[in-house]
Amino acid sequence: MLGAEVVAGRSFLPEEDRAGSEPVVILSHRLWQSRFGGDPGVVGRAIALDNQYYRVVGVLPAGFQLLRWPDLWMPLGQYGDDLTEHVHHAFDAVARLKPGISLAQARDEVNRLNQQEAIRYPDAHKNFGVRVQTLQDPSAASLRNTLLVLFAAVGLVLLIACVNTANLLLVRNAAREREVAVRTALGASSGRLMRQLLTESTLLALLGGALGLLLAIGGLKVLLAFVPADLAVLQDSRLNGMVLAFTVAICIGTGLACGLLPAVRTVKTNLAGVLKQGSKGTSAAGHHRTHNLLVISEIAMALIPLIGAGLLLRSFQQMLEVDPGFRMDHILTMEIEQPALTFAQINQLSQEEQIKLGAKQAQQFERIATQIRALPGVTEVGGIDDLPLSNEFRQASRFVIEGQPLPAAGARPIVQFRTVSLSYFSTVGIPLRAGRLFTEDDSKLLNAVINVTMAERFWPHGDALGKRVNLCSLDPKPCWYTIIGIAGNVHQFGLDGQPTFDLYFTGGWTPYLVVRTALDPLGIAAAVREVVHKVEPNLPVTHVMTMDGLLSDSVSPRRFSAVLIGIFAVLALLLAAVGIYGVMSYAVSQRTQEIGLRMALGAPAGSVRGMILGQMLRLTMLGVGIGLAGSFVVARFLASLLFGVGTYDPATFLGVAVLLVAVAISASYIPARRAMRVDPIVALRYE
Repeated sequence: MLGAEVVAGRSFLPEEDRAGSEPVVILSHRLWQSRFGGDPGVVGRAIALDNQYYRVVGVLPAGFQLLRWPDLWMPLGQYGDDLTEHVHHAFDAVARLKPGISLAQARDEVNRLNQQEAIRYPDAHKNFGVRVQTLQDPSAASLRNTLLVLFAAVGLVLLIACVNTANLLLVRNAAREREVAVRTALGASSGRLMRQLLTESTLLALLGGALGLLLAIGGLKVLLAFVPADLAVLQDSRLNGMVLAFTVAICIGTGLACGLLPAVRTVKTNLAGVLKQGSKGTSAAGHHRTHNLLVISEIAMALIPLIGAGLLLRSFQQMLEVDPGFRMDHILTMEIEQPALTFAQINQLSQEEQIKLGAKQAQQFERIATQIRALPGVTEVGGIDDLPLSNEFRQASRFVIEGQPLPAAGARPIVQFRTVSLSYFSTVGIPLRAGRLFTEDDSKLLNAVINVTMAERFWPHGDALGKRVNLCSLDPKPCWYTIIGIAGNVHQFGLDGQPTFDLYFTGGWTPYLVVRTALDPLGIAAAVREVVHKVEPNLPVTHVMTMDGLLSDSVSPRRFSAVLIGIFAVLALLLAAVGIYGVMSYAVSQRTQEIGLRMALGAPAGSVRGMILGQMLRLTMLGVGIGLAGSFVVARFLASLLFGVGTYDPATFLGVAVLLVAVAISASYIPARRAMRVDPIVALRYE
């Protein structure tokens, strides 16, 4: 259905998709390469998973990535879960639409089927809803807006480069006016001259494009090395035939666009005036106006990506200043997974048996934690089943509150629930705001600690302690948890995530070990791993990292976007500075006689410098004004990428405008100093 063909072995057989059949798995391409070295002989071999052997029957292709994290795939029927029961099943259905069927039609049909089931099974099927949406890579969806903004920034940089090239071609063609005039006088047609000039500009663009492709080969390798894991879709980026064709088309288009205006201005030059002026060209006022307009336009275009980059960088800075709700420093984390029970095994246990099992698993974890605390440099050890600042696994449930009106199923609030060890809060430094934290006896009871956000929302008068919430409101049997404490808020899904209702309980295995140290956390990782394997030799230890590293990973998509757009903004600024310098240098060279005459008549060198800088300041202010107007229009498209910063942040707009004015004046300063050194006698003799 998904169109994925195995690269080794075969896919699942129908008879393997049922309980009691031989356990089989298909390997992801990543696991096949990293664990088995890409050996095709692994097909048919048995591998041990959770103390049970599974036979490998196939390997998925490298490009297949339905989800980011799975390394193994197995038939659904092997779970032993009776999918015909009208209870909650933790599975997502994947389907392909028939030709001609829209997503809206499919959504209506599934909703109709759900309503029919609710009528047929009013007790078991009540409170269930459905959601139908297209299947897409979450990283691609989150990257869409960033790529659009980046594409706009690249386009502006290209336009600034085109303006610079047009300016250079205007200067070059001005020096060739006598040559063009002579060729025209000898019979060359305007069309032929246009073709020659456009061919030259196109060849220059193609040469620049070829150099750009060489730089892109190395640049792409560097870029992919810094791509965050959340943007894994970018790892498939390659330079292929389509990229080459697009590059050639852009080069030809920009070559023609850059050369058109200079070619037209050159062909339409007054021949008689050129021949009378001699080898210096006409330097008509129209040429200066054209240069000025081009300078204004590139300043305006440079301002837009600079403001965009400024907003993103300010947003990233604001996000880094957010309090995560716990102490990030000197924390080592690692994942230690126990063999998991199947859904069928869990369903066979009563609530009392599940509580006893959780208490037993909690004791197993505490035995490991006790020995880790004895290691030198370790100050505290805790555990949780899902680390904060994560972005993939969401353990959540709709809940109801005892004694409050029962809302409809779809309107019931959602709480994020986490299983923690007894010392988790003290290990990571989550403060207790009211009540108490867990003790060993709580692992045998249905007690819970909630966060401040949940307490303030549902018990605004401060009477949350002792109240009960049902986390199984969609199941036939309720599970009422008594609130014994209120802890501080924690960002569960990134620093830029929305506030969540959080509920913690204890009792059970907490796969994420959290170790607070007095020294470098990674320095004791090997010792911690050795202790774990000494107590439980068969438990795998994976995903060893620091909490600081986890924070860095959580902000990496925003950092990646800000850095990329910032690079193109700096490039736009440099191109604008180079263009301004070139135009002002040309303007000074064309006004050598005028400057010499002014100085001969007594004008001080400072006034000459002020004249050049004043001209540039006027052009810059016009460009900044136009650029600010354009930025106000473009900034609204950045709204979804910003955090803690307004779309029209005054500090960013003003700061970037001042920066651009300073750069423009600095780029004009060297030509202005050159104008001050003009020797009036030499200039007038030349005249």
